Amino acid sequence: MKIPIVLCSLALLLTSSIVMDAQRSPDTATSATETELLSLAKAWTDAINAKDRSKLDQLMAPEFTLHAWDNSWQVPKADWMKNLLNSYDIKEYHHSDIVPHVYGEVAIVASRWYWRGVRGLPEKKPFEEHGYVVDVWRHRSGHWQVVSRVTVILPGKDETASGS
Repeated sequence: MKIPIVLCSLALLLTSSIVMDAQRSPDTATSATETELLSLAKAWTDAINAKDRSKLDQLMAPEFTLHAWDNSWQVPKADWMKNLLNSYDIKEYHHSDIVPHVYGEVAIVASRWYWRGVRGLPEKKPFEEHGYVVDVWRHRSGHWQVVSRVTVILPGKDETASGS
């Protein structure tokens, strides 16, 4: 019961933030904190592409969890890290339309994503996916870490992807 309430609250928060920021274009920041979050979001994407475990551990809180938008599945950080490092060969991965929203010591960063490559063990099979994410960041002990990612995987091909 707690997770649906959290997801509904997150959706409401995101919706109200989007309405308030309607005049602002994506990938722009209006404060130093938003600029920092844009930089951290890019650093996280770069660390994923490089499979840089040290940088990933800096950016991701120990309690990080990846969630499906409807909470039909969750992947805790240890499993997420194992999957990335052992099961995925990423050919292309990027985010666009990145919009940060800061609420004191908590922030959300919404974006579109696209990735393709091969995955699986023992036999790797091609994949190509795209969608939207909402990342929840928390400022603690003087720095930001991502604690949660809620993702929506959209059906079909992303016509705007550079690899398509």
